[in-house]
Amino acid sequence: MNNSQMNDFKINAGSLIGPGLAWAAGLLLVVIYAPKTVYMNGMVMLGFLVLCIATFWALYTLYREYDKTGKEWPAFLDMFFPNYPIVEDRNELMRNLSGFRRSYSDFLSSGHEEKNSSLQDYATQLMWHSTALQKKRLMKKGLTLEMDSVRRAYSGKGSSVRENKYFDGRYRVNDIYEEISALRTIKQSGKIIKRIKDSEVAHFTLLSASQTGAGKVICPNCGAETTRENLLDGCDYCGAKFTVEDMENKVDSFGLRRDFRTGASKKEAVRELMFPWTTLIAILPLVYFGLIGAFAYMPDTNIFLRLVTGLFAAGLLGLLGWSLKSLFLMLILPILLLISAASKSMDRKMIYSRKKEEEQEKRMADLVRKTDPLFSIQSFFGGVQNKLSAIHYAESPAEINAFSESDLSSLTGKYKDVVDVDIQDMKMESYGTDNMFQRAAVSAELRLLELHGGKIKERNEKVKMTLIKDAGCRTQAVCGASVLKCKGCGAPLSLMEGKTCRFCGSNLDLKKYDWVIERYGTV
Repeated sequence: MNNSQMNDFKINAGSLIGPGLAWAAGLLLVVIYAPKTVYMNGMVMLGFLVLCIATFWALYTLYREYDKTGKEWPAFLDMFFPNYPIVEDRNELMRNLSGFRRSYSDFLSSGHEEKNSSLQDYATQLMWHSTALQKKRLMKKGLTLEMDSVRRAYSGKGSSVRENKYFDGRYRVNDIYEEISALRTIKQSGKIIKRIKDSEVAHFTLLSASQTGAGKVICPNCGAETTRENLLDGCDYCGAKFTVEDMENKVDSFGLRRDFRTGASKKEAVRELMFPWTTLIAILPLVYFGLIGAFAYMPDTNIFLRLVTGLFAAGLLGLLGWSLKSLFLMLILPILLLISAASKSMDRKMIYSRKKEEEQEKRMADLVRKTDPLFSIQSFFGGVQNKLSAIHYAESPAEINAFSESDLSSLTGKYKDVVDVDIQDMKMESYGTDNMFQRAAVSAELRLLELHGGKIKERNEKVKMTLIKDAGCRTQAVCGASVLKCKGCGAPLSLMEGKTCRFCGSNLDLKKYDWVIERYGTV
């Protein structure tokens, strides 16, 4: 589901049947029991309570229906609910982000293997490979994952997509936060077993490099003409695997995140609704009592007089309710100011923390570039993400050890039920060199979804690992599609698939070409 599909929804009038029946039941209780006594008995009080609850229910139902359609809201709903309008695709970047989300969902929800999927038009090779590993695990478990998403303006339409562009020494990087509402649905054999709602941001890292040659490229192994995107999963003609780096504005990482700026905007929107909601809660019961009470407690009076009396009483009691509410808010004003100050202080701390993380990331990248001038920290993180995906989705000891110098076979059983790996945060903690190796310490915070007994369970995991590569290994300049040959049998190898040749079983000394895991631990 995308932005345009959201607008195809229509208001479901049937959703108001429940609140309408509840409101009628409340009215019936008042009409039946009020004339039996001059006092407000329990059944009458219950009737007025049901009337108020039914009114709130009807308002919330209308809010949900209008929110689903993306249509313009009635003015009275704007008074009581935060309005986060749908933001349509206005430029090429927005169209690419929407296209990626749509292709990502189609790829993971198809339930069958695909050759040259549309996801390859939007993703880097590492991103595509990580997602392909996830799909392989989903298919083994008989699962599909569908993501319905739409762009929302939580912080205003002008800031629904935030960009931070820079050059990291090798790639042109575009770090993007897109405010969205997403619903991930996991199905097993067509039956829904889990729904997960995310309503803050989607984080994208887009990488660009100068492309080598024209739009069509030549397979270095067999000479066939094809596109860069088609080479991501290997040549369609000879099956050779490649390293493809010279892509333009391709998604290298994607995840659904909490975001302090979006969260602060949503909290501010909720705070602005406090006054109208407290006013409604204070005056609605009194207005109902004044208007309906005139009819219930004055059965012998002329209907016109009852109507005039009811309207007058409703207005008077409503004014009383508003006055009592204002007095109450004045009494608790110091508490509200303290809460507001504490909330703003937390927001400032989160902003400061994020800035510190960005500064740390830049310091580490600059440190590595003293040894490796073309080092790209975003490309490094993409490689680590691919390795984490390979570990969590591995089906055998050979697969889980594909990127490791140490034996990680024991983790195969630990991760056998993982169906989704969402990297919430990743940091390079330290970097150093000696005569033999370059060594980097990395920490990552993950959100894992696991299948247990036909149900999806969520858990968090913090990974700490040390990666090494040869001291003389340097990042190469971005070039066209390249192929690495196995020294044992001459077959083409892909660094994304690890150190073992899938044809002859020979092991490549991977650390001569790429980072490998020396130590791996979880907290």
